[in-house]
Amino acid sequence: MTDPVIRIVDDDPRMHDALQFILESEGYSVRHFFSAEDFLAGDFLSDPGCAVLDVRMGKMSGLVLQRVLKEREVDLPVIFLSAHGDIGMAVDAIDSGAVTFLTKPVRAEKLLTAVDKALSRKGSAEVQTTDAREVRKAFAALSDREREVALLAGQKLTNRQIAERLELAVRTVEFHRAGAMRKLGTHSAKELTEKLIAAGALGS
Repeated sequence: MTDPVIRIVDDDPRMHDALQFILESEGYSVRHFFSAEDFLAGDFLSDPGCAVLDVRMGKMSGLVLQRVLKEREVDLPVIFLSAHGDIGMAVDAIDSGAVTFLTKPVRAEKLLTAVDKALSRKGSAEVQTTDAREVRKAFAALSDREREVALLAGQKLTNRQIAERLELAVRTVEFHRAGAMRKLGTHSAKELTEKLIAAGALGS
């Protein structure tokens, strides 16, 4: 797996130097961008890591950049830095998905805690994405009958209700339900429903 990269997007060279010293001292790789436009044009946005954004920059602010990333469906955790402690601005940023909102000058321990939190969030999302992909693969491998039975079971129908719906014997439903649950790695009706939702086969 590629090591995470911390992007610093700030129009103040002194801030780049300060943040780079803190981050590289902890072994992080750092990329530097002096405007939001340079970041969007020059970064490999799919690389793992996070972005540390200044709120107030040139033509495009950090808050606008955050919105652009969301519109482009770029799943990159964002940490905001601002020299102005605007509570309303901080609330808006966090409501829009930012990890945290730090004030300048930022203390090393606060920055590193925020970066750890951002990378943990990204890691969790990647695990969830991988899990969902595996569930979809397992669901696609079910037989047609197993898939029918699993979907009805996921809607909390009993074996008898499924048998009536599909005009099958209850024992036949039990057989196909057991096969579907085994292939999907589930052990209860609740787990089955959760797996089907994760696979996109059943609405939440």
